[in-house]
Amino acid sequence: MAPETLPLFPLQTVLFPGMLLPLHIFEPRYRKLFADRAECDPIFGIVLTRSGREVGDRPEVHAVGTAATLLEAIRYDDGRVDLAVRGGRRFRVLDGNWDEAYLTATIEWLPDERAEEGSDEAARLARQVQGAFATYLEALGRTMGQRFEGPEIRGGPAAVAYAVCAMMPFGTADSQRLLQVDPAAPLLHELLGMLKRERELLLTTGVGGQADHHPGRGFSAN
Repeated sequence: MAPETLPLFPLQTVLFPGMLLPLHIFEPRYRKLFADRAECDPIFGIVLTRSGREVGDRPEVHAVGTAATLLEAIRYDDGRVDLAVRGGRRFRVLDGNWDEAYLTATIEWLPDERAEEGSDEAARLARQVQGAFATYLEALGRTMGQRFEGPEIRGGPAAVAYAVCAMMPFGTADSQRLLQVDPAAPLLHELLGMLKRERELLLTTGVGGQADHHPGRGFSAN
């Protein structure tokens, strides 16, 4: 597949395929990005910042990101916009520039993990991941004196992996590393090990890994 050009939205969070992310747009450059791309699908790519600030800076970004499809936009009289986007396909940044007001990059699309939906290994690992996630929630509830029940996860192995990735309180470095793993079976295998590690941390120390922002917890401002 030939490389394509896609505007990028650097954030301090990782968007996984299939997951929802609310955004608050207030910077002039990202207002322009929205105005330029409001009718496009994907509207832009979400990439994790490697260094530099989201606001007022030209941050360096990680090479693998996720395309974002616009679901809803609420416009305000002062020019600000609230967006709801859904993660789509993953991509790799080949090169980028700031010739526009915002970052634009040449990208190549990464393999679509749904091609593995019929894999027996991926299906087996997906079941194990769902079981390990339920066990983690049980340990979390025991530690906090509450009861936690995870939502029903629908879809194939890749959908299971990304949903669990998004719901776990991993730090951004771990989340980015998981986003970069393909295809689905290796991703599920890696995730399974991390779930077991997080559960053991809860049971031995009473605390899990680094709680960090992830899609669905609130607005990411930019």
